[in-house]
Amino acid sequence: MHIPKIWTKASADCTNPNNETFQVSAWGWGQELEEAQHEASSRLARLVQRIRFGEPFPDAYSYGSRPVREEILETFDGTAGGQPDAVLTRNRYGAIVLNTARLLFLDVDLQPPSLTQRILSLFSASRSTGEAEAVAKLRKALQQFGGTTFRLYRTAAGLRVIAIDRAFDPEGSEAQALMQATGTDPCFARLCRVQKSFRARLTPKPWRCACPLPAGVHPRTDAALQRQFADWLGRYEQTSNKYATCRYLETIGTGNCDAETERLIAVHDRIARCNEALPLA
Repeated sequence: MHIPKIWTKASADCTNPNNETFQVSAWGWGQELEEAQHEASSRLARLVQRIRFGEPFPDAYSYGSRPVREEILETFDGTAGGQPDAVLTRNRYGAIVLNTARLLFLDVDLQPPSLTQRILSLFSASRSTGEAEAVAKLRKALQQFGGTTFRLYRTAAGLRVIAIDRAFDPEGSEAQALMQATGTDPCFARLCRVQKSFRARLTPKPWRCACPLPAGVHPRTDAALQRQFADWLGRYEQTSNKYATCRYLETIGTGNCDAETERLIAVHDRIARCNEALPLA
C-alpha cells in the first residue's frame, strides 16, 4: 500500500515572466520525514521553474492523481509479518476510511429514485423496485467472476461489495475489470491504483448527519486549528453515532474467508455498524 505516514510542505518566493513575485508551496509525502522533505523540495523546484518560464499548470490536482493526504489512525499488520494488511485513516471531511492491501471493496452508486418510486416505497416494507433491480444487475455482473464470493451491503447512495474468499491486486487487471463491470466510479479505480490499495468509508459523511465540515486539513500544525478540529470531532462523533454507514444485505457465493480477511471484515462491520437498525448516512 502506498499510504504516506508523513506529509510536509515546502514554500518559496518566485517571480513570473511579468516580474510579479509571490509565494508558492508544494506538499511532499513519505514514510519518513527525510523522504517527505525531499519530495516536497523536488515538487516545489519543479513548480517554481514552471512559473518562472510562464508554463501552464493545473489549478488543482484531480482525485486519484496522487496519494490522498489523510491522517493515519491505526495500522493492522499481517499475521505473517511484513507489510500491513490494512490502515485506518481519516479523510478530508473527517470520516474514517479502511484502506486494504488485498481485500477488495467496491462502492456502486444508484440512480436517485423517482417521485413515483418514493411514493410507492411509503406503502411497502419490501426492498424498493429500483434497489431490487440494481441488486439483480450487480449480482449478474459479479457472477461473471465465477469462483469468488462477495458480501453485499446497502449504503446511503448505493451498494458496497467485498470479495471475501480471494485476494485482489489493486493495480491488477482483474480488479480493474471488476470495477468496470460493476460501474464503479473511475476516479475511485484510479485512486486504488495510485495508493496500491482498496478503500471503504466506515463512518457517515458529516453533511448527512447535520454536522459541518472540519476546519483545516491534515496535517493541522496550527494550535488554533487543532483545537477547532478537536471540538469538531467531538460534535461529529456525537451526531454520527445515530447513523450507520452501510447495511448488510446478502452473500453471493459459498466460499469462506481466511482469518486475516475475517478480522478486517469484522472491523468494517463494527465501525460501519452494518448490523444495527439505524438510518444510513
